[in-house]
Amino acid sequence: MSNLSQLKSAIKHHTTFHQQGPDKNIFIFSMPRSGTTWLMEIIATQPGFKIVNEPFNIRKDVVREHLGLDAWNPILDPAGRDKIAAYMNMFLEGKDNDPRFFRYAPFSEFWKLKTDRILFKVLFAGEGYFDWFKETFNGQILYLLRHPIPVSLSRDVCPRLESFMTSGYREHFTPDVMTFAEGIVQKGDKFEMAVLDWCFENAVPLRQVQEDWMVISYEQMVLEPETILKELIWRCNFASPELMFARLDKASNSTAKSNAESQQVLLDSKKMVENKRWLVEKWVKKVSEAQIDRTFEILDRFGIDFYVKGNVMPASHYLIG
Repeated sequence: MSNLSQLKSAIKHHTTFHQQGPDKNIFIFSMPRSGTTWLMEIIATQPGFKIVNEPFNIRKDVVREHLGLDAWNPILDPAGRDKIAAYMNMFLEGKDNDPRFFRYAPFSEFWKLKTDRILFKVLFAGEGYFDWFKETFNGQILYLLRHPIPVSLSRDVCPRLESFMTSGYREHFTPDVMTFAEGIVQKGDKFEMAVLDWCFENAVPLRQVQEDWMVISYEQMVLEPETILKELIWRCNFASPELMFARLDKASNSTAKSNAESQQVLLDSKKMVENKRWLVEKWVKKVSEAQIDRTFEILDRFGIDFYVKGNVMPASHYLIG
């Protein structure tokens, strides 16, 4: 990082002040390319929120240094919880003064002078113990899923697949499921391994869903955003919900990661409103019937029924409202 960049980062940090208040912090648990940035930025319109973006992505130097872990396995294992708790409390106590942490520029759209509540966008952590985060850090759980096929098509790497299979996390699965997974790793292609990674990440949380979690699908969030926002507002005690509705049709700051065709739609608010169904269904023409069949064979082996073959939407009993 250049001296100028360091100076700018330091200014961003020291122009904010956090003192934890009584309202629940919010944890978005999800996978990359699932609409997490869009959801985060809708919530970030609300007064008082500090944003912590991907605090467990150990591919970032600042995360490894402050978390004290440099591998995925300890984050999955209960033995790593003490370090995770100390790390989380650093944010809650306003001691995250390393300027490399995610910050918005002063007076930008999501910048806040004073904050009393934290929105954590969590990728790469928490599977099997979402409730621990909820209970330990006064949290509200938002669990966001997207259909495994478009997620798998967009994944360049699956950094935790080996850890799912070699850490204590494997104890969540039967020997037959683990043997099946090992066969995919040995003989499967990149797409199959991405679907396998999706299943490892979501099978356990889906078994553990509680009434006080809000389970959201990307597809319903795109097609019925008002329904999702009304539920969010009811659950999360937001002070200025009108700001959330005003931001619905704006593309997220992660749009640059989408392909050129998607960017053209996402960056044109009128096109985005008119093409919501296209955003949800565009992957269908990019896969073969064999890939679809294989996807649902893998989901079935993991006991996942959130998505069903022949429908881009989640199974009806998972839809909100």
